[in-house]
Amino acid sequence: MKKILLIHTGGTFGMVPTEPHHSLAPAQVQDHILNMVPEVTRLAEIDVVTPFNKDSANVGVQEWELLSRLIYDQWSGYDGFVVIHGTDTMTYTAAALSFSLRHLDKPIIFTGSQRPLSLSRSDARLNLIDAIELATLNLHEVLIVFNQKIFRGNRTKKISIKSYDAFDSPNFPPLGEIGVTIDFDYARMLDSQGPLQFVPGFNPNLAVIVIQPSLAPDYFAELVQKKLGALILLGFGSGNIPFPRPDWVQLIREAVSYGTQVFIGSQSIKGKVDLNLYECGQQALQAGAHSLKEMTLEAAYVKLSKILYGTQDRQEIVRAFYDNWAGEI
Repeated sequence: MKKILLIHTGGTFGMVPTEPHHSLAPAQVQDHILNMVPEVTRLAEIDVVTPFNKDSANVGVQEWELLSRLIYDQWSGYDGFVVIHGTDTMTYTAAALSFSLRHLDKPIIFTGSQRPLSLSRSDARLNLIDAIELATLNLHEVLIVFNQKIFRGNRTKKISIKSYDAFDSPNFPPLGEIGVTIDFDYARMLDSQGPLQFVPGFNPNLAVIVIQPSLAPDYFAELVQKKLGALILLGFGSGNIPFPRPDWVQLIREAVSYGTQVFIGSQSIKGKVDLNLYECGQQALQAGAHSLKEMTLEAAYVKLSKILYGTQDRQEIVRAFYDNWAGEI
């Protein structure tokens, strides 16, 4: 029987109602899960650890590093890993593990739920069963399994706060679906390319600005002067930004003059950012900006955090950003 390490990090999944106000509090995770879903013990031998128990809004670079090191240290002892995580920032953490742990020869499966395991109509039971079964298979990447869909972790976005169909992979098809059988798109899945590599560290010395019509870039002058390692601007459509009134191109020039690398994404969920299509994008390119291409904001933010931990060299930042580390491009 395969041996799986189940890592509980908090979120809705493991909460239980408490009196008198029916608020949610952490359960005794291992007993709670095994009592509520005893059939998982027929799928694998399961060990449970809880390195932290947090609302996922409070999960960031320290927790990404902790999880990466935990899995790296336990790699040889298990056949696969399942991470129970709050849905709000699951995509960030999944991307972080995909960039920290390279050349996987085992699966790391993220899941969670929109409704606690302890409540009726919960999606937690099925998500957990699916995740543990996937963790026993010969897979080689960080995946998110939710509502019987299988996604590459660093290609995924949360799209709903109320539906059980909470995640989507807008610019990359799902890698599989779970029904009577588990069907994979093996042609798109990653293969193991060598021994596991652990790449430590994150440096979130970057910022994200969501551009709105008529929003003056002057409001962000002090931010630009802080000499960020990178700045992500979310424009419109294929990456268009307002120019010449208000003049966001000038903000790009100022940021670049301070040594900040500027990347432009889109507020549209689907499609590839192409700064060559329109004049405003071309002006941004000439000012020194770069495109996020089809990368999700979550993956781009985490990847830049990883890059900035290792280098402050402007050319190296861009070169590393466009390297395909774990299928994110």
